[in-house]
Amino acid sequence: MVKNQKLYAICGMLGPIVFNLIWIIAGFIQPGYDHIRNDVSSLMALGAPNKLLFDSMNIASFILEIIFFIGLIMVIKELNGSLSGPTILLAGKILGILVPIFFPLNYGGLPTGFTGMAHLIIVMITGFIALGGMVVMWRGLKKIDDWKVYSLYSLITFILTLVFTMWLVFVTGSEVMGLVERFVIIINGQYTFVLALKTFKTSN
Repeated sequence: MVKNQKLYAICGMLGPIVFNLIWIIAGFIQPGYDHIRNDVSSLMALGAPNKLLFDSMNIASFILEIIFFIGLIMVIKELNGSLSGPTILLAGKILGILVPIFFPLNYGGLPTGFTGMAHLIIVMITGFIALGGMVVMWRGLKKIDDWKVYSLYSLITFILTLVFTMWLVFVTGSEVMGLVERFVIIINGQYTFVLALKTFKTSN
């Protein structure tokens, strides 16, 4: 067992929960915000009423997931598995944390100007990294007996993420954009949560 494995796992389970709390809390405290129509990034746009709160939660969620994937790399290494998958996923989280720190959307949640365009580009890149990481996890986890079921799980999650991401691209700017985005967020979040839960269970 990796030293502090339970701690890494707990961080991995908390990360997606903290991020999802952003838009859940917004529904209670931000007047006029619509989960069906509005995207999550607009909550952290320049001039947003609760930007500091949601930025802090977003950064915290990234830090928690970064800690987890560092731990997962060590766990997979101890099992003599491929490190490529968790390393790719870690890289995506490290790149993603730059968004709330340096590249928020502009006033009104618009992707204009340098920071707004950079926001979209980085989000797209991190999305491709996450998809690639799931594919590599699918292939890599096949070689670890106790993790083989999570190989298939990685493939299923990849397919679902790809389908809903394509749907999100299609409905961007529509009245259901926020709803479809939340499907993408939840699918990605539960993937990290389930991997972290498995990591926690194998820490005994």
